[in-house]
Amino acid sequence: MKNYLIITLLLAILHIPGCLAPEEESFTHSIDYSISLTLGELVGEEIRPSSKIAELENVTLLVPLPAIDGKPVELRDMTIPEGWMVEVVETPYGVMLKLSGEKVKTWKMSPMPIPVEVGKTPTVTPTMVKRAVKYEFELRLELEREINTLDPLSGEYVLQPKYDLKRVNCSEEYLKHYRYVRCYDYSTMVFYSSYPKLNTSIYVSLEGRNEWFQMGWTGNEFYDHILAFITSKGWEEIKGRLETGKGRYLSK
Repeated sequence: MKNYLIITLLLAILHIPGCLAPEEESFTHSIDYSISLTLGELVGEEIRPSSKIAELENVTLLVPLPAIDGKPVELRDMTIPEGWMVEVVETPYGVMLKLSGEKVKTWKMSPMPIPVEVGKTPTVTPTMVKRAVKYEFELRLELEREINTLDPLSGEYVLQPKYDLKRVNCSEEYLKHYRYVRCYDYSTMVFYSSYPKLNTSIYVSLEGRNEWFQMGWTGNEFYDHILAFITSKGWEEIKGRLETGKGRYLSK
């Protein structure tokens, strides 16, 4: 009897005009640009706190930034860590984002997590351990139009510069869940200098997303990102990945 009532209710909902249509006022369109920077000693694929260098001077990095047809995104709403400055500059490879800091800490002391039972107060003082400092720069843009997440290379913000862009096979997991997904590899450039020299990890990501409510939150997106471990000063070519067509599309 209970199952019969549930089925009857679902059928009734399905026959109510417009009940499955997206809620028009729920649509949002956003671009998220973020940079994560860690300075220290490279061990495998992990940056660990330096055992010798606590502070760097005159740190400069040049990284890809979002642009449409060569016109860069505005930075006025970007969150910037204390002690850092950002600016858009011309380089031999086109317009890029410059990150600079006169004096930059490379590590800090942080408490080591300790197990705590639910409802109880910790009785042990956490041990302080040295950790590499992670600096994060973030920018969000709210747009008044739909973002072309199927083909962002045609008129949307994507990370620039890009070279040798080529389509590649997506993972089986992506193909299983996303009907329209496409994946691309490309090359780009980054620049790093500091005194003294120290290894650096740089993660740059750009996400374009459309979201709406339709019997639950849903949407679609593209994802453009690079990850690099820099072990020398100067310019270095690195690899990037662009993933488009992830999610649900109303007109498809």
